[in-house]
Amino acid sequence: MFGKVTILILALATVVHADNRFMFIFYFNGGIAEYTTSNLQMIIGHPSFVRNGETVMFHYNNDHSLTTPEVREIIQAYEANSNYNFVVVHYPDSSEIGSLSAGGLGDSIGDALIALFNNGYNSGFMNLIGFSLGAQIMARASRRVQDRSNRRHIIGRLTGLDPFNLGAISSVTVGRLSSADAQLVESVHTEGERIGDHESQGHVAFFVNGGLTQPFCTDALPGNRADCSHIFALAVWAESVRSSTPIFPALECATWSRYLGGECNQNSVTNLGRVSNNIILRGSFFLRTNHFSPFSRNTPFP
Repeated sequence: MFGKVTILILALATVVHADNRFMFIFYFNGGIAEYTTSNLQMIIGHPSFVRNGETVMFHYNNDHSLTTPEVREIIQAYEANSNYNFVVVHYPDSSEIGSLSAGGLGDSIGDALIALFNNGYNSGFMNLIGFSLGAQIMARASRRVQDRSNRRHIIGRLTGLDPFNLGAISSVTVGRLSSADAQLVESVHTEGERIGDHESQGHVAFFVNGGLTQPFCTDALPGNRADCSHIFALAVWAESVRSSTPIFPALECATWSRYLGGECNQNSVTNLGRVSNNIILRGSFFLRTNHFSPFSRNTPFP
């Protein structure tokens, strides 16, 4: 049985490669234990770390911190669910997260993970989750693990929450999400006109309310509407984590218009979120949500 464990990873140095240090802080029964990249592999010996259970490692975006409400919602959702070792990649100065530093940050996280896996933790139990640019950083870390271990270690699950549109050049140098990055690669798309990247996909891609803009994001300023749609990916995921059963049912479909027209009603159904059967399904899935919390609808149909 899992204890309620929160692990925070604090990136203390300024950006990249071997110079980047992380501190791992466990919160357990009112206590704290700290680790760095040099001894991360020892974390599996901590009495509150469940070495034969799943670990979720979450990476936020460059305009976020541990106190950002949407990040707090993710943390609190996993804290309420005691079935995981939970990790947050945290930077005292989140401006260190950018398209120029993303590759080095991902490599540093990947190297730390390799040390952990070499010490006996099963890479298949690791679920890397990233929001916005954090999605590409975690994808980079996942590829690093495979490349540097000669595929001896492969991440079990990689989840991109509205991956960021890096542009043509950085998309090549940093890399998009792809099905080669982990045993299961899934993406959740909530914005696609200004911020999100619909080309960052893996085995399964979810398009929430079409994935371009959310219908309840109605600010007069286009940038604010895009931000509202982009951040919605975190709200959807947090709601799925809090649920003990699969929610957010979605239909396999080629396009939003075909989904709305009912042309896909006989297709496969899966669930967006923490609890799903995505491991056996592939393709693009569409779903509608409520405009207010709880956002999940009880039906996959339009």
